[in-house]
Amino acid sequence: MAIRLLHTPDWQLGKPFTRFARGDPPALLREARLAAVERLAELARRVEATAVLVAGDILESEHAGPDLLRRMVHRMAPFAGPWLLLPGNHDPARPGGIWERFARSGDRPANLHLLAEPEPLSLAGGRLVILPAPLRQRHVSDDPTAWFDAAARPTAAVVVGLAHGPVPELLPDGGGQANPIARDRAERAGLDYLALGDWHGVRQVGPRTWYSGTPEPDDFTATGLGEALLVDVEAPL
Repeated sequence: MAIRLLHTPDWQLGKPFTRFARGDPPALLREARLAAVERLAELARRVEATAVLVAGDILESEHAGPDLLRRMVHRMAPFAGPWLLLPGNHDPARPGGIWERFARSGDRPANLHLLAEPEPLSLAGGRLVILPAPLRQRHVSDDPTAWFDAAARPTAAVVVGLAHGPVPELLPDGGGQANPIARDRAERAGLDYLALGDWHGVRQVGPRTWYSGTPEPDDFTATGLGEALLVDVEAPL
């Protein structure tokens, strides 16, 4: 039986859009980003996804207010399955920060998992194991996915890594050294899939490693419409 995952990062909800100095466009654009979350939720429900993987930068800023988070949760409601939210460089999992406050607020529904610690999460009756690489500050110099290689996991499970950062070899002049992710991490760690965020367009990194693009691309050199990836992985017998 296949594990079906919806892979999406870089929502950057609450972006101020300061390039528009006056009028309604900033508010309309912020609303469009929330509407994209609702469309993702409806898609996940329609295709009967096992889980939705949100690979970092859910929020534009770690200083977002609680009202934005409540609105986000409301837009997620059409999909009642697991939402896996990974803190990225825009919204790191700092002690006492935005995600810790959200977890304590009572606004977080039971199906929303905040992956603020680098530890395995078992789902789908043990058929799916998630290895997250949360960022605890905006920039780190070490590869946050390095711990995947030695992580214990059941033999009869689909193992998926979730991370946010650049693969240096894919960037001009090897740039983007903060939060670097090894290009062959999926192969080194024996992952069935590695879901990445940070690059705002769809890009294949390796046989089982992808950037999925963002629902509302407006940065890097992304072209085309908003995108997400639907990934089917066969579960071991």
